[in-house]
Amino acid sequence: MRLADVVADVFEVDPADVVDEATPATLENWTSLRHIQLVVALEAAYGVSFSSQEIRGFKSVGDVRRALADKGTGVDEEALA
Repeated sequence: MRLADVVADVFEVDPADVVDEATPATLENWTSLRHIQLVVALEAAYGVSFSSQEIRGFKSVGDVRRALADKGTGVDEEALA
């Protein structure tokens, strides 16, 4: 599953709206609860685990992409939309 699809599913938005610059301020449904749901969905989809420090650092979709790329998921090679 692509990152855009995971994010779009959790936040109930169109995958085309999922860009690296998207933040809680620009995605209306990005609440604290959905933030945790996103982490759980990402961990399941990519087979990784995030530390609490990493989770607190997710301030944008770009931050999420970089964290996943750092874990060798190949997410940095896929197009968002």
